[in-house]
Amino acid sequence: MKAESVVRRDSSGFERGYVVAVPDGTVHGVTVLFHPFGFTPEAVLHGEPAGELLIRPLDGALGPAELTGQVVVAPRSHGRVLAGTSLAWRDHLDATWAAALDLCDRHSTNRVSVGGLSMGGQEALVLAAQHAAEVTSVWAANPVVDLARWHDDIRYGRASAALQGADETIREEVGGDPSELPDEYARRSPVSYAAELAGTVVRLVWSDADTIIPGQSSYQAHALAGRVRAHGGQVDERVTTHAPLEPTDEPGRFAHEACDIWEHLTWSHRQ
Repeated sequence: MKAESVVRRDSSGFERGYVVAVPDGTVHGVTVLFHPFGFTPEAVLHGEPAGELLIRPLDGALGPAELTGQVVVAPRSHGRVLAGTSLAWRDHLDATWAAALDLCDRHSTNRVSVGGLSMGGQEALVLAAQHAAEVTSVWAANPVVDLARWHDDIRYGRASAALQGADETIREEVGGDPSELPDEYARRSPVSYAAELAGTVVRLVWSDADTIIPGQSSYQAHALAGRVRAHGGQVDERVTTHAPLEPTDEPGRFAHEACDIWEHLTWSHRQ
């Protein structure tokens, strides 16, 4: 299985990048994988060792994708104005969906699954909500569920110090403060789409120790799980705990980076 970079123009003529990997054997479906805040699709597909952007290793998706016969499309995020920080910008998601449908046509499949870690989980959930009738399943690990709350947690020092200044980045991408643009923050937040997500199969994996996106047990992932269930939806909710590998590792950041791509891709294949 090999991965190649692809550039496609979206409906407005803007060039958007993707990394696409096709299995050597039979194709059983298409998986869209979104990368975390400030990362690249290469990190998701090929994995990344600890010590670069991550403090714990991340396995790549190529192995499980080959095993389960998944074509993987990993978009290179570009939002309203920023590269690498799309935060569920509608043009980015619309273009990604078009790319996924094109791959479905090319490989004669109608199975589409979606997933991601952190900001990638946010984008996976919003995309799945927008196309719930056509998405087989969606998984999200330690996702941003309420973007306004996450912005405020960073701004007022309730999140990890590793995110210092990220609230400014969020405001730049969204176009202003949550108090100024509540509808735009809501539009980018999975918590706004609980009813729609009830139309597909959802997996939410989270850790209460997470300090990159705090509040997972209250107003982020667990809150979304409750709302989806209230609409009659099916949610596979997994609560995880993780101890750092090194005594100098920040526990909350280590917990946030926990993402078993092998397990999540094989789970989505079974749906």
